[in-house]
Amino acid sequence: MIVFRMHRISSDVFETVGSFLNPGRWHGIGAHVVYAAEHASLAVLETLIHSGGRKIPPMAITQIQIPDEIQIEQASWIDMPDSQIFGDRWLQEMRTAVLRVPSIAVNRMESNFVLNPRHPDFSRIGHEKPKEFRFDPRYFGRATP
Repeated sequence: MIVFRMHRISSDVFETVGSFLNPGRWHGIGAHVVYAAEHASLAVLETLIHSGGRKIPPMAITQIQIPDEIQIEQASWIDMPDSQIFGDRWLQEMRTAVLRVPSIAVNRMESNFVLNPRHPDFSRIGHEKPKEFRFDPRYFGRATP
């Protein structure tokens, strides 16, 4: 399975500092997780949503390969903070290296993936070389020349 991660161009695709310092929908503070999206377009949309209108630093998008043999747990929609409790329990119990979760950004019609870098199967997850991503200025209300 191929999934996509948007990250700072200066950061490693599997960097977890952000998730450690900040809670997310599927984890609390202090968790080392990596979020990815089912499609490149969803990774872009999630980045725009989470920017909160702030300037977005130079970004890269990276294809991540999850081998078919790796088990993927699937979670149904859960409101916060219960989703954080669920995700933290999933991490602590080391149930799988990958958790598939619905994306609220597209009304739960597509999925995001939470990766657990501490799970033994995580070492089998690979990635392509990151590609620089330039946001179209129209995302920010400016017409192109």
